[in-house]
Amino acid sequence: MRKTTAAFSALALSALVLTGCSSAPGSSTAGCERSDSAALGMSVNASGDIGSPQVGLSAPVVTSKPIYDDLIVGDGPAVRESAQNVVGTVTLLNGETGQALQTAAVVWSADTMSTQLGGDGEALLCATEGSRVAFAIPASDLPEGLADQAGLSADGSVVGSIDIQEVLLPRATGRDVFNDARGLPTVVRAADGRPGIIIPGSAAPAKTVVQTLIEGAGQKVGDDVAMFNYTSVDWNSRSMKSTSWDSRVVSDATTLPEAVMTQVAKATVGSQLLVVVPDDSGDSDDASDSRDATAYVVDVLGIVPPELIRG
Repeated sequence: MRKTTAAFSALALSALVLTGCSSAPGSSTAGCERSDSAALGMSVNASGDIGSPQVGLSAPVVTSKPIYDDLIVGDGPAVRESAQNVVGTVTLLNGETGQALQTAAVVWSADTMSTQLGGDGEALLCATEGSRVAFAIPASDLPEGLADQAGLSADGSVVGSIDIQEVLLPRATGRDVFNDARGLPTVVRAADGRPGIIIPGSAAPAKTVVQTLIEGAGQKVGDDVAMFNYTSVDWNSRSMKSTSWDSRVVSDATTLPEAVMTQVAKATVGSQLLVVVPDDSGDSDDASDSRDATAYVVDVLGIVPPELIRG
């Protein structure tokens, strides 16, 4: 496989630099429909194991609209929402010449695919984990300036393939767990799973507090690398400190305090955790009203595939 060319670096694919891993719980594809283009599949040559693609063209690809073809259909969970993320390996080619433009490990949703490459992201909707999907996007649909960077003519196209190595959950899902919430934050959830954290009027706890709000049915994270979304709120000011729900899922264990990541490692995929950490991660017996803490709510959405870590 030829290396990424500098000319296409403006795509800013969500590259992963990770260590440790495995896969997520399965689900059926009931209610999902795919409408692929066999003509594209005849023009795209892709070999190698899922996650280690070798991609080329047997003929130029000319199309007036975004198209896709399922070269390999996996039997894992399906992408059911446009904002639902997958972890995989993407290869991009000049559809006229077959020249390699970029190969990268990505975290993509149908929404981010359409933002970065144009089209409507249909290549990902209802695709399943373990699949290899070829796609083509005409130059006229690419974001401004991208066709020139890729060296495309007005009638050209970008052709790509994505190996879907993991379909992440869109939100925590599993068994609701009853907790005694006296003196602790209450967590509410929007329709898309985004949590809201309501801080009580009592003083912040002096010790780290952990509650499992939803117990997922997936694999235990353990020493593997978790993919998660989180929101944190300052106890005393009751204001949000940070959230990943407005950007992309997180895999970097240094994003959150060690006290939180320790609990993530103990959790199963699909779980939602509430972790309240006193200031400076220093458990203290100080009972004064000036004591502060941060409340974290973490949705564990998946585990990074091991082949991406090796890469």
